[in-house]
Amino acid sequence: MNRGVSPESRVVTSLGVDIGTRMTKVIGLAAKNGNLEIQAAINFKLPADLIVNGVVQEPKTFGRILERQLLPTGCRFQEAVFSIPTNLAVLRWINLPNLPIDELRQAARYKVKRHLPFPVEEAYVEATPPAIEESEETGISLVIAVRRDIVASRAQAMLYAGLTPIRAELEAQAILRVIERRLNTLSVLWRDASLTIIDIGGSNTHMYVVQNQRLQFMRGVKFGANLFGQAISEALELPFEEASELLATPGAHLDDDGIATIPTEDGPIRVNVSEPLDKLTREFMRLLRYFRSLHPERSYAGILDHMVVCGGLVGLDGLCGYLGKCLGLKVESAQPIAGVIAKFNKESFQSISNRQEALAVVMGLALSGISQQVKEEEGEHAGREFSWTSAA
Repeated sequence: MNRGVSPESRVVTSLGVDIGTRMTKVIGLAAKNGNLEIQAAINFKLPADLIVNGVVQEPKTFGRILERQLLPTGCRFQEAVFSIPTNLAVLRWINLPNLPIDELRQAARYKVKRHLPFPVEEAYVEATPPAIEESEETGISLVIAVRRDIVASRAQAMLYAGLTPIRAELEAQAILRVIERRLNTLSVLWRDASLTIIDIGGSNTHMYVVQNQRLQFMRGVKFGANLFGQAISEALELPFEEASELLATPGAHLDDDGIATIPTEDGPIRVNVSEPLDKLTREFMRLLRYFRSLHPERSYAGILDHMVVCGGLVGLDGLCGYLGKCLGLKVESAQPIAGVIAKFNKESFQSISNRQEALAVVMGLALSGISQQVKEEEGEHAGREFSWTSAA
């Protein structure tokens, strides 16, 4: 901590970088006196084939693009936390003893290697502290393995942008961090309740179940919001990219019959998107039934009645209500920037507020950087997921 600066006035900043295949989202966050302030919020398209199978093919090109995008914000960030797609990681719940972090990581590498589709020597492996009961010597730990080339190429891109990559996190971890922040504002009863989280990505959708503030269940399916863009593209005979953007038009909404109404200069356009909606809801129901089947009938652990959804598609007015009606659950959006101050102008803040459901991952990444710096300044071991070594 800087000498002469009190903890109360200390400003901690962090940059979250959510790297998608076609689009990258960035949020610059500052924390001071218990308040969070968004200092920068940008998103930009990437050149085709710059990222293949999660690996940044040209880290220098990516870094230079990111650096140029940050310049107009006038903000200077030193450290960055970047995303790893959840679908590119191998996750297993494994029994492990309570060990110091380095020894726990080694034990996890030994236990998880038979579950990997790639050599363990080519992977970064991390493990959460095991949940151990008083009478037990081991407990369940979530072990995460990611190919080294995925992590290293993204870290190199941050360096080329003039940033220090301090942490890599799965999209799932970032989303759970946003949800945790929200739960901390609620009563103990709500914090310990069961919560289902649905993250609707472009080509992958994930479902998570959190109970007693711990991740208990996770499954993914290989389809998502792109189904809706394709349906509109075919109905209106438009290019896919243009059709997908129509769903984000202010005033667009979904009715109970699965009809999306999109306002245009020539009047509203109605498109039937019930087919992709049915596909999504059927998959959600299948996953919910499977989770409930893992627990005794009517047990507390199997009770799911509250769902939070995130992802760009969730900004479509009426989607949460449609899902709630079909699934028989209370469904609401994640609202990752609720309660956050904006440094930039009102119009810019309003534009990201209207589509904030798409910012759950990048907001979680920025929060991660803030949390890590605070812990390190307080002398705690924060843990650096996917620590990496730069090539000589």
